[in-house]
Amino acid sequence: MRKPLYQLTEEDIQASVSGRQWLDLVQKYVIDINDFELTIDPASVAANTTVEQTFTVEGIKALDSIISVEKPSLTAGLGVLQGRMSADDTLAIQFINTTASPIDPPSETYLITYIKNTRI
Repeated sequence: MRKPLYQLTEEDIQASVSGRQWLDLVQKYVIDINDFELTIDPASVAANTTVEQTFTVEGIKALDSIISVEKPSLTAGLGVLQGRMSADDTLAIQFINTTASPIDPPSETYLITYIKNTRI
């Protein structure tokens, strides 16, 4: 039998301006939400295209759900569309270039947030 869900109080919600405590409470009592930093150096993205690039991340499985890929800086004309697990230990990120010239994104540390759907 499942334990009843923890009921948030006003103090729980107001305790953290950044919302990190809220995320911690959701992770602890509802679903297994995790995040990690990943330093990647994406390949050049051709003009006016969308491309998916893959990166190795150990411990994340194909059934886990990527819910956020945060690029730490703005690169004019370049966007991050979404992330997904294409296979065990393989993160696929879609990039879009909306300019008429190729863009070579810089190497940066991205913040990846995901839901752990697997327990192995």
